[in-house]
Amino acid sequence: MKRLILFDLDGVLLHSHENMRQAWDVVLKKTDVNLPFEAYFSLIGRPFKDIMAHLGVSSNVEQIEKIYMTASFDFLSDATFFPGVREALATIRDMGVKIAVVTSKDAPRTKAVLAQLDITYASVQSPNNRFRGKPAPDHLLLAMAEAGEDPLDTLFVGDMETDWQAACRAGIDYVHAAWGYGEPIDSVPTLDSISELPNFIQ
Repeated sequence: MKRLILFDLDGVLLHSHENMRQAWDVVLKKTDVNLPFEAYFSLIGRPFKDIMAHLGVSSNVEQIEKIYMTASFDFLSDATFFPGVREALATIRDMGVKIAVVTSKDAPRTKAVLAQLDITYASVQSPNNRFRGKPAPDHLLLAMAEAGEDPLDTLFVGDMETDWQAACRAGIDYVHAAWGYGEPIDSVPTLDSISELPNFIQ
């Protein structure tokens, strides 16, 4: 049985599509950015600044990020946990398995979201200026170090190709959340529901 489960946040634990869309609409209204939400959404899983770089946005990125994050906080009530998340996490906790979160969402919003769950986290990793974001393995490795667990005993649950790439580079097992926002990945194990996860990790 795995001793540590790492979770991505958006698309795995949190259904935040509408929250992101509303925040992006504010960006379109308040900045010179003129890119459809679909272009932004196709790249989620990476830190915001990395997404902007992939979209070719190089000016006023910090201002754009601040506008997006502020709007996202304003609409945070529109982001809800996927069905079964609370129950599955409680079951995993009661099995004695450690739980950690590795997300590309900034730390303040991540903290606000995770505070709604009655879970003690072995580690919570958000983008910062010291380490690379996904698909780099840095934050997965940091989460394992903080939790005191090895790659062999760790599983990462994600929903984007960047999650899978980060897991591969960190040397840990990966399972794809079919209920999330990314497409299935060939030859990669998939869960149809988070309620299946406790049985999957035994």
